[in-house]
Amino acid sequence: MKENIAYLSMDLHVNQITLGRMNFDGKFLGNRSFTTSEVNIIKALEAVKEKRKLLAFEEGTLANWVAQVSRPYVTEVIIADPKENALIYKGKHKNDKIDTRKLCRLLRLGELYHIYHPEDDNRAIFKTSAQQYIDFRNQQVALKLKIKSMYRYWGIIDVRGEAVYTQKHRDKYLKQVKHQIIREQLKRLYTVLDTTEDMQESAKKSMKQLGRQHPEIKEFMKIPGIGEIGAHIYNAFIQTPHRFSNIRKVWRYCRLGVIDKSSDGKPLGYKRLDRSGVSELKALSYRAWMSALKSDNEVKRFYSRSLQKTHSRVHARLNTQRKIISVMYGIWRKGEQYRPELFLDSSKIGDCSNETIPLTV
Repeated sequence: MKENIAYLSMDLHVNQITLGRMNFDGKFLGNRSFTTSEVNIIKALEAVKEKRKLLAFEEGTLANWVAQVSRPYVTEVIIADPKENALIYKGKHKNDKIDTRKLCRLLRLGELYHIYHPEDDNRAIFKTSAQQYIDFRNQQVALKLKIKSMYRYWGIIDVRGEAVYTQKHRDKYLKQVKHQIIREQLKRLYTVLDTTEDMQESAKKSMKQLGRQHPEIKEFMKIPGIGEIGAHIYNAFIQTPHRFSNIRKVWRYCRLGVIDKSSDGKPLGYKRLDRSGVSELKALSYRAWMSALKSDNEVKRFYSRSLQKTHSRVHARLNTQRKIISVMYGIWRKGEQYRPELFLDSSKIGDCSNETIPLTV
């Protein structure tokens, strides 16, 4: 029944939330604002008497928490990608009340691009564990670059390799620095580096402990090039294979999809890889490809066969990266064990040899 459907939207802020409401006919019924709290969110949603309540808000720092609070009191929660909502972020006039009205309109028209969030905290916790491990790893990379850069700035040029970071060889490099103050600055950076390494190891242990409840991770690790860390990260970010309707959406999420724009049958620019998605998953598949090339295995043979077909190292490499992602996705979705034959069958999964991709990808 028309009177039993309410299209609701929220504009989320730390201090205040604005709730907008629209009926089935597209008539906007107004806004109400309240202080941000779990109790106030529940009260506002319970005050809406329609039987079906569709609630939308944009992705942000509060989105996951608000979704968890709201789900028991609405029919469906939609977390939208703000980058896709041009009606809102490109509007000439912007405030909470205007934005909620526009979001209600997009919700009613089915024009919102959904961002997946798990319905329980277990998967979200596992993902944040993997993200923290990656953050500490990236901090180490930045610190190491800073240490080498500082040495070279003060004339110590030969700092190649990893020896400059080790406890055993640090003094040798520090003694070459003429100024005591600079040596003290470098020692502080070493202290931060050591702490970050300890925190990364702690984060890795936590990630692995949480990963024990996901048996598919052991199957991922059987794939050449996919190590323990890669298997955990893939699982943590994908969260569930059932969130994607087809394999091309998985590729896009892994930054391996291709953008192909056209108008009236004519191409608009070159095809290129889509930059939306999770760069860590693209990097994971690249590292797996690189590692697999070091020995004779099914991944390397798939790459060689693709290279013979495409005559392009870039296309063959991308085909192999997609195939790695596809095999992991397929055995997870079907609940199967990994078999090397999955890389060697006649399936077209992962084959993009007919797609024109620039050599700069």
